[in-house]
Amino acid sequence: MSFNLLLYKFRLFGLGLVALASACSVNASGVAESPDSKQSESISVDVAIAKPNTTQSAAVYTGTTAPIREVLLRSQIQGQLQRLSVQVGDRIQQGQVLGQQDDGVLTDSVNEALAQREAQRAEVASARSQVGAVSTQVEQARLSLVQAQGNVLQLQNAGRARIEDARLQIQQTKSDAIRLTQLAEDGAISKQQAEQAVTQAQQAQQNWANVKAGSIQEITQAQTAVKTASQLLQAAEAQVAMEQGTVDAAQMRVIAQQSVLNQAQKQRTNAALTSPLTGIVIERLAEEGNLLQTGDEILRLGDFKKVKVIVQVSERLISQLRVGQKTQITLDAFPQRNFSGKIARISPLANTARLVPVEIVMANNGKIGSGLLARVSFVQPQQQRVWIPESALETQAGRGGPPIGKTPPNSEPRSKPSPPSDSAQQKLDSTPNQATLFVLNDDQSAPRVASRSVVLGARRNGQVEIIQGLNPGEAFVSRSSEPLKDRLPVRLSALSELPETP
Repeated sequence: MSFNLLLYKFRLFGLGLVALASACSVNASGVAESPDSKQSESISVDVAIAKPNTTQSAAVYTGTTAPIREVLLRSQIQGQLQRLSVQVGDRIQQGQVLGQQDDGVLTDSVNEALAQREAQRAEVASARSQVGAVSTQVEQARLSLVQAQGNVLQLQNAGRARIEDARLQIQQTKSDAIRLTQLAEDGAISKQQAEQAVTQAQQAQQNWANVKAGSIQEITQAQTAVKTASQLLQAAEAQVAMEQGTVDAAQMRVIAQQSVLNQAQKQRTNAALTSPLTGIVIERLAEEGNLLQTGDEILRLGDFKKVKVIVQVSERLISQLRVGQKTQITLDAFPQRNFSGKIARISPLANTARLVPVEIVMANNGKIGSGLLARVSFVQPQQQRVWIPESALETQAGRGGPPIGKTPPNSEPRSKPSPPSDSAQQKLDSTPNQATLFVLNDDQSAPRVASRSVVLGARRNGQVEIIQGLNPGEAFVSRSSEPLKDRLPVRLSALSELPETP
């Protein structure tokens, strides 16, 4: 304690002795006088000095180490486990073959699917051959049609020529018959010659009619042949389309069978157990000789390049945490070492106890395994806010606690409040946002108190955090014997802390 503070307390002690002598004085008649009414108005108070809490928030939470990634290797086929070549703790590489299941049945399935596919490919070849044959028929029918159409044109041209010749013959013979008949009438020639000319004209007329009828008949027959050839061509083309449909169907069956074959080959490949990650074998869940069903667990594998720890945190602390925030981790398996980690994930879902899972990731030195007890502390920025006893807020309501100058049983003196504990098991009480606090105003000749509105934070173990309204080093009333009012004179108890005078 400084010299100035000692002198200040000594002056207060002298004033107290003087007041006591006055209170005990008697009047001239020898009757004791009652205490001064002004002194009865003074209220005794405990005064404390506001001190900042500079400790770091280091609440400790327990969790269990686990690999950053964990995979269960399961059986993907039904069959006996013939070989399992790794043991617990063995290091493995991604893609490494760890074991083998019996694939005899799967091999038979592959061979059967392969034979079926080849048979269907033969069907496709046969159908394509049939399409080729029908296509030849189509070409032959098309040639026949072209020939028939050519015959029609040829007959039409030939018929026109013959009809024209017959018509000219008619004109010639008719002219001769007229001329010879005239000569016969004139007696230039005989009647027999004239009659022969008339007969020839009649024959020419008949010949023209016969030629015309024959040409029409030949052309009609040729046109009929064209229609027949066209029908044969259409039938051949329809046959080609049908055969092509058969080819397409056969090809689709080949494709479907290829899928069956691929599935069978994949199933046979699944008989070889390969590692999906690079890491360590954590647990063997099956042994050689076991008959496994699809989905049965065989090995538990873990990626230990990093290690994660999941702790359950109270919902009240979540607002102080963020992804990427650093943490301090200690492991009972390595008591002499401290590890650092970062918050990787904060669950959006709390459990029924209002606890939120928080995942912390830490680097692995190659020695940290799974299932180790981990103690996690969340590193928070240093808190410079003031913490005071809750009784300091209760003086305005008259609930000052035990009498002034007496310390409650099993408790430390209020003159030296201990900083709040940040243990995870401590319950945080909800507080109003604002309250009234009385501070000591020693600028006057006699100590007085002044009311001040302060903003409150959390409460822990009888302490309350002052967010705004009270600065470190200021003197405040921590306890009073009676309710206080603004600018009310007070007496300082012997337990009071006093600010140092300059």
